[in-house]
Amino acid sequence: MDLRRHLADTLSAANAACGVASAFFAFHGRADLSLLLLMAGAVFDGLDGAAARRFGGTRFGVLADDVADAISYAIAPAIAVAVVTAGVEGTVVGVVYGALTIARLVFFTLKKGAPDTDPGQFRGLPSTVGGVIVIAAAILAPHQPVLVAFAAGMAVVLMVSFDAGFVHLGRAFADLAPAHRRRVGLLAAGTIVVAAALGPTVLATAALWCALAYAFTPHLQAFAGAIQAHRAA
Repeated sequence: MDLRRHLADTLSAANAACGVASAFFAFHGRADLSLLLLMAGAVFDGLDGAAARRFGGTRFGVLADDVADAISYAIAPAIAVAVVTAGVEGTVVGVVYGALTIARLVFFTLKKGAPDTDPGQFRGLPSTVGGVIVIAAAILAPHQPVLVAFAAGMAVVLMVSFDAGFVHLGRAFADLAPAHRRRVGLLAAGTIVVAAALGPTVLATAALWCALAYAFTPHLQAFAGAIQAHRAA
C-alpha cells in the first residue's frame, strides 16, 4: 500500500479539525481565534490539494475537504457574526451568509474538473477570503449588524462574480522556486504571528485589508484594461 496516497487525507482531516475548532471558538465569542483557525485551515486546504495532485488521494479526502470547507468558510463565519453582533439582526445576517456560502461551495464542487475551468484560477472570490472578510468585520464592528451585513453582502457578491478570475494562491505558491517558497511562507507566517500578538483588532484589520486587496485586484485590473482599450480606440 502506498502510504503517500493518505497524505492528502491526513491534511484534509487537519483542515476539517481546524474548521470544527474555528466554529467552536466562534460559538464561544472568540472570533479572533476563529479567524486564526480559518487561516490555518486554508493552509491545510492548499497543502492537501497539492498532495492529492502529486500522490493521489481517496474518497475520504474529497469528502473531508468538502465538509471542512463548509464548516470553516460558511458555518464558522455565520456563527461568529451571530454571536459577536448579537441580537436577531446578527443571527439573520449569519444564517443568510452561511446558506449562500454553502450554495457557492456546492457550485464550486460541481464545477471541479469541468473543461472550461482554469486550475490556476478561481471563478469568483474564494469562500476562504469571504470568510476572512466576514469574521474580520465582526471583530472590528461588534454590535453593528448593519456594517457586518454590508461586509457579508459584499463578500457574497464577490463570491458569485464568476466573470472575475482570482489567482489560485496555493498553486501560485507551489510554482515558486523552493527558496522563494520559504521566504514567502516565513513572511506570511511571521506577519500573522505578529498581528495576532498585537491583539484581535490588529489581526482583523490586517486580515481585512489583505482580503480586500485580493478581492478587488481582478476588478481593478479589468477596469484599467477597459480604460486603456477606450483610449486606444
